[in-house]
Amino acid sequence: MSSNWAKRLSELVGKIDYGEFFDQALAVDEHIRLVAIYDSKFHAKFRNGIEGYFKEKEIKSSLSEAQNRWSFRKKMSFKIGEPKFAMAQYGKVNRITIPLYNEGVILVTSELDVDINKLVDGIIEVRTRFFDNLT
Repeated sequence: MSSNWAKRLSELVGKIDYGEFFDQALAVDEHIRLVAIYDSKFHAKFRNGIEGYFKEKEIKSSLSEAQNRWSFRKKMSFKIGEPKFAMAQYGKVNRITIPLYNEGVILVTSELDVDINKLVDGIIEVRTRFFDNLT
């Protein structure tokens, strides 16, 4: 990604209404529970009728830590390639993080019975379509 594009995204990221992005991301799979973005600010949307297991403060803290882990992953990418996503599976949900270019991370939580690769590919497609149209 060119530094010009990254700078432009950085300028726009604070002005974005993430509602459309969240709607498109939630439409990727009916098993998605939550889509969130942490770009130094917290933005999130639950699927209608879903209640989260964590409080907003806990989600924010988790996303801040996820962004720190992405920074570490990117430092190691020169040896094994750019990271596409990271996932942890818990007893009740899958927790997937996907980089938001250099600006933060996307967090997706889903039910356990989901095709993870299909879900990730769909979210990345929405990310590309949504954020590439900003410039």
